[in-house]
Formats: sequence, structure tokens, C-alpha cells
Amino acid sequence: MLLPKILICNLLIMLTSNVFASPLRIAVASNFTAPMQTLAPIFERETGEKLQLSFGSSGKFYAQIHNGAPYDVFLSADQAKPDKLIKAGLAQKSSKVIYAKGILVLWSATKKHIKPVKGTLEQAQKIAIANPKLAPYGLAAKETLSKLGLWSTLQNKLVQGENIGQTYQFAYSQNAELGFVALSQVLAGPVKGHYWQVPNNDHSPIKQAAVLLTHSQHKTQAQKFLNFLVRKDIQKRIKNFGYDSGQ
Repeated sequence: MLLPKILICNLLIMLTSNVFASPLRIAVASNFTAPMQTLAPIFERETGEKLQLSFGSSGKFYAQIHNGAPYDVFLSADQAKPDKLIKAGLAQKSSKVIYAKGILVLWSATKKHIKPVKGTLEQAQKIAIANPKLAPYGLAAKETLSKLGLWSTLQNKLVQGENIGQTYQFAYSQNAELGFVALSQVLAGPVKGHYWQVPNNDHSPIKQAAVLLTHSQHKTQAQKFLNFLVRKDIQKRIKNFGYDSGQ
């Protein structure tokens, strides 16, 4: 009778540890909100792990991680910030993956015509972009406007969002007639409107990198999540949300 009691005790310990295990904490760039909300339940069902998701600007997450924020994985909207974290010893170099490549669009919730693009931008009263110093999509928007020769002349028309999520809200609420946003936001949003997809050669590639953070107490689970992101079937799902494949 002793053996069954030991087995029961071990089983209870395992069940208790699963119930009270802390979730995997994931810091997610704002533009990847909709895909992550779809992918997270798939990962949880497959692995039994729980995810705690936080959404915001890559720049803010980068600063928080430098100040000791207890995230396990960082999904950035670029690869520059993960690279800096690796250099600072705050993220594991071997864990870095490019999980998606962002697509920038000029979007209007109401306008029926975006082209000619230069004329549309010049005639607009307000144009929303993400802060180029914090958000990779904002930097891409700045580079696009510079290529069009409009960055200097449109300064008084620009409304800057803290991140691409806030930028989308400016355009969605019509506080700005136009917005440089992520294609993924337009496809996931309640209003399709009209958009112009910015040519890839008009700005630097928006390679979105994810890394495992050095101080994570759940490295095995975190690496499992990173492997999940770059799996072929998951990459196909990510493309359907309005991204180019990261692989």
C-alpha cells in the first residue's frame, strides 16, 4: 500500500506545481497585438504553459528591461533593440529569431483615394505617425516621407503616437486624416478604409526580432515559445495577419 501513496503524493505535487506555476511573461510590440492574441491560446493548448502578455512600444519595453522589468521574452518591432540587449548581456544571443517582417501602409479610415500619394499627403490637415525615436514603424514612416521630399515641409501636420497602436487610433478616430500604420492593424481592424502599401525600398526593412531575456527563470519554456513562433505553420498564420515571413 506504500507505493500507491507515494505515487499519489507525487501526482499531487505535480498538479499543484502546474496550477501555481508563474506564467511566461511576454513583452509584445504594439503592432503584433492581434497576431499574438490569436497565437497565445494555440501555444497554451499545445504546451500547457500560461502566457502573460504585455503590449506597448518597443522603446518603452527596452527601457523597462534595462531597469529590471521581469519579462521572459521580448518581441520587438525591430532587431536593433534586441541586439542592444544582447550586447548589454540582458538577452541571449543564441535565442534571437526574426519572427516577422512588418509592412508599412499609409491608411485612411474615410478617404476613398490615397493616390497620388504625394498630393494626398500635402493636402491633408493631420497625418499620424509613430514616434520615430521609439517605434520602428515611425522611423520607417520618417524615411518614407524623406524619400518623398516631404519630411521637412509636413512637420506642422504630423501627429506623433507613442507607439504604432496609438498612431492607428489617431487615424481610426479621425483625429488625423491619414496615418502611417502597420498593414496588420488595418487587416485586423473594424474599418478597412483605403491604404497605400509603402514600397519596401522606401524605408529600412522592419525586421521584428524576439529574444529570451537573461534574467528569465523560465528559460526552457521561453525557448519553447521562440521555437513555436518560427515554426512553418505559425509563420503561415503570421503572414495572414499582414506580415512578410520572418524566415
